[in-house]
Amino acid sequence: MLGIDKRLIVPETSRWITAGVVTGVGNVLLSLALYATLGLAIDGLLRGEPVFERFFPWLVALLAAKLFAGWFFRYAQYRASSQTKLTIRDSVYAHALRMGPAVLDRKRTGELVNIAVDGMDWIELFYGVYFVQFIVGMATPIILCVYIGLVDWVVGLSLIVAIPLTPLFLGVLSRQFRKVSEKYADVNNQQSAAFLDALQGMTTLKMFNLGTKRGEAMYAANEQQRVVTMKLLFVNQIMILLVDFGFALGTTLVLTVVALLRLDAGLLTAGQVVALVLASAEFSKPLALIGQFFFAGAIGREFAKKIIAFISEKPGVADPEGAASPAGPIRGALSFKDVSFSYPGAAKPAVAAFSLDIRPGETVALIGHSGSGKTTVANLVLRTLAPSAGEIAIDGHAASRVPLDWVRAQIALVPQDPYLFYGTIADNLRLAKPDATDAELWAAAEAANIADFIRRSPAGLDTLVGERGTSLSGGQIQRLAIARALLKAAPIIVLDEPTSQIDLETESVIHEALERLTKDRTVILIAHRLKTVQSADRIVVMDAGRIVEQGPPADLAARGGVYARMVGTTRAMEQGRLAAAGGAA
Repeated sequence: MLGIDKRLIVPETSRWITAGVVTGVGNVLLSLALYATLGLAIDGLLRGEPVFERFFPWLVALLAAKLFAGWFFRYAQYRASSQTKLTIRDSVYAHALRMGPAVLDRKRTGELVNIAVDGMDWIELFYGVYFVQFIVGMATPIILCVYIGLVDWVVGLSLIVAIPLTPLFLGVLSRQFRKVSEKYADVNNQQSAAFLDALQGMTTLKMFNLGTKRGEAMYAANEQQRVVTMKLLFVNQIMILLVDFGFALGTTLVLTVVALLRLDAGLLTAGQVVALVLASAEFSKPLALIGQFFFAGAIGREFAKKIIAFISEKPGVADPEGAASPAGPIRGALSFKDVSFSYPGAAKPAVAAFSLDIRPGETVALIGHSGSGKTTVANLVLRTLAPSAGEIAIDGHAASRVPLDWVRAQIALVPQDPYLFYGTIADNLRLAKPDATDAELWAAAEAANIADFIRRSPAGLDTLVGERGTSLSGGQIQRLAIARALLKAAPIIVLDEPTSQIDLETESVIHEALERLTKDRTVILIAHRLKTVQSADRIVVMDAGRIVEQGPPADLAARGGVYARMVGTTRAMEQGRLAAAGGAA
């Protein structure tokens, strides 16, 4: 009925859930003991016996025990919920790391963030309030019927019908909630994703004057979410009404009438009647709490399903079992043997029968039209994608047989659009080397031609870069990425369009930094600008995922093949621009 996947209940959570259930059931038993003792005291008082000395210590002890049990019950619930929240969030993040950017890039970031943030709050309520209370609520009617039956079997028989009605009632309402709560979770995720999209794309929306239109669409979606939420609350209120008037009032009324009839017949004492009536009130308490938080339980269950669906997805690349990191220094030789890769649903492979050997210290440039497979090759080297056929090796070590962390430790990446985290320049540089000293940071900054900018900044290395580096220019971000790669000091460098988004003046400064970065290292350079690749030792021209020609730049230019035609086209375009500029002058 609860539909909980065991992967969401970690061992420590299980212990606190067990403690909560035991304490909750114990609290019910303490209540019954208190009511029974009070009934005995009333009977003794009616008989004129001295009851104070006999029963008062027991009543005080039972009340104290109930207070402690009530406190510990809530403590156990929230320990279970907080532990689960932290563990599940860690599991979501760990699985996101396993999935890698190649898989996550196909998902909406806002939905994942909503599941990991807002979803965790609902799951915390689910475990903290609803889950344990549900189990205690199911057990309480059975315990009470046994107790009442032991006091008087006729009164107990009058309540026996409540035992099968309880799970039946909760099951029916659970099914009604499932449809509405599932829709609520979906709408909530979509709204979070749309809001994040609007914030990240704010410049684009304003430039196209679409801010108001997007706001209206979000308002309509918010209204839909409000309607879904009100449906959930309506069903929840119906449940509370049924519990309060159906179970609470109904059971108490039936028991009171039957108990009074048995009292009139002389088969029950006044104290026993009082104890039974008080016990009947206990019958509805856990159910009333379930009713109040059924809303949280239903939504928490739906978010739990989404989390399970996410962590059940298989990553595109996984660590091989029992893999050990190779010992000894790495020279940086790279080898591709008949490597192929196809994206899910694609009609043709992105890379097909790709074979290439790169010597240690050699710079190889991959060029070709968009969609030719260059970036896919880079992702295969970085192990964010795994080949569907063939093998990639580093210094003879097959990448599929060694740990992913070892492969990535041998490679430094300077991407086309480097990501800077919110924080200082030093924070972002130390991503490559957490224990780097300030002297090492300055040395990397000098080599990357960014040190002068840092010195001019009032806070120096402690300068905040803003979210995604918004306070910096494109060239400054690129040079920080180069400094980060220098700090990593990996034997293999992957440069993915490192100068595609900067001006010509900045490009020359970055080329100097790149020369220092790539000295004596193996380099895979991906670029569209032919000027960027002319200093490479070898150029590999790709088309439709295959190598169509390769060789030193001068040799390829002399062959009159694909590369020569690309050079000719580029020169013709440059001459046309110069002629146009001269005519305008």
